[in-house]
Amino acid sequence: MFFSSIKNDILIDIFLLTVALIVSVFLWRKKKNIFVSIFSFSVLANFIFYTDINSTLYDVYNLKWIVKFTLWYWPYINIALFVILVINYIKNKK
Repeated sequence: MFFSSIKNDILIDIFLLTVALIVSVFLWRKKKNIFVSIFSFSVLANFIFYTDINSTLYDVYNLKWIVKFTLWYWPYINIALFVILVINYIKNKK
């Protein structure tokens, strides 16, 4: 996606996933809520893989299941995590 080299693509994906992990850990420390951290990491990681869908990386290493998972299943997981987050917020607000 980012470059024509598969090695650079892997390195950029790992870097972006590390940044997403750092952001989620920061949110966990700040908010003291594990659901916020998990939801933020899931959404950021889904966005990272979604922007990388047309990469040759998945063709070369036969990882088409990641593309299918990113397109068809991960958004529903994010919606479920968001619902859990809202229910947890409503429950703790009272």
